[in-house]
Order: sequence, then structure tokens, then C-alpha cells
Amino acid sequence: MLTLQDDYNTQRTALGIAEYGRHVQEYIDHIKSLPSKEERTSWVHNLAQIMATLNPEIKQQANYKEILWGHIFQIADYELDVDCPYEIVQVKKEFVRPEHLGYNSSGIRFRFYGRNLQMMIDRAAEMEDGELKQDLVNMIASFMYNSCKAWNNENLSNEVIADHLKTLSKGQLNIEGSELVVSADTTVSIRRPAQQKPQHFGRSNNKNNKNNKNRGKNYRRF
Repeated sequence: MLTLQDDYNTQRTALGIAEYGRHVQEYIDHIKSLPSKEERTSWVHNLAQIMATLNPEIKQQANYKEILWGHIFQIADYELDVDCPYEIVQVKKEFVRPEHLGYNSSGIRFRFYGRNLQMMIDRAAEMEDGELKQDLVNMIASFMYNSCKAWNNENLSNEVIADHLKTLSKGQLNIEGSELVVSADTTVSIRRPAQQKPQHFGRSNNKNNKNNKNRGKNYRRF
């Protein structure tokens, strides 16, 4: 007698088409074991009708019977010797495990700036000195100021921003704070924790006391 551990799903053979379930799979395995080809063919015809009943939406297709026979052969792993009224094309799809994409293991020095800022700083560090590079650095500095204001509720000075730029660029962006032009975004809202509404216990207690007095002398407390 098989126990639950001996007949668990993970220890069974994989389903050819999971949508039809285990019973159809076992039905087809039984058909494959029948000795007579005529008998096997008759059983497959009956199985096709059963599968059409289990999946009634398939009848909306004009060639649904041919599709069902194709499903039966697919579940049988194309090892079914019967007189098939249709030309079944063997299509085997082998599972190929995709390559691991990997994870970005580089840490973020200042998390409130995000990872995209590091990419912007690396690009600015590669540029030649000039007006375009200075405009990009000013834009990055403005982003840093507004990000810190939004997430940390702190207004960074130009000197602190310049020091952060030097740190994140590994010394390639060595700029004085007085050289930066920082634009503050007035639409940035400071993120604050949600506050719970105060509860007024006195008012509700007074109301309950008033209701208790109006119940009269015949009120019985259980």
C-alpha cells in the first residue's frame, strides 16, 4: 500500500499538459499499455470527447478535434501507436535554464541620492572641462540638494555638496562650493511619518453615561 510520501506530486512524472490534470495523464498511460491498436484508437476517440467536455471553450475553434488529438500525442510524449485521423507534427520543447543575470554588488555611498546619481557623476567625470561640464555638475548638485531635502529634511550647503561630489567621483570632480550654482525645487515636499488622529475619550464616555441614565430603573446588567 502506497503512503502519502510514496505517491507525492513531486515524486510523480511531469505532466505533459498541466491544464488537463493527472487523471488525463494516467488515462493516456493506460491507453499506451493496451495490446490492440484498434482498441487504443477507440480509447483515444473517447478521450478526445472527454477532454472537449473538460475544456468546452476549445469547441469555438474550427479544428478543435485536431487540436485535442495533438494534445493527446503531446501528453503521450508522441509515443502513441494509433490510427490518427490527422497529421500530427511532433513538437518537443526542451527547457533551457536561462543564464543568471547576477546582482549589482556595488554599494551606494549615500543612499538618499540613489544609484542613478552615481552614473551621472561618472559621466560628468569623463567629460572635458568646459561650460557643458559645469552645467551638468550644477544640475547634479541641484539634484543632490533636493533629494536630501526630500528624504532627510536637511538643506545641504554648497561645501557639503562639493565634498560629496569629490567622494562619489573618487577625487575626479574636485570643485569648490563657491563654484556650484544650486537650484532649489520649491515643489519638493518633505516626507513625514503619518500621524494618528487623536481620540476623544471624554466625549464618548459622557454619551455612554447619559444613555445608561435613560435606561430607567428596570435596566438589568448581565
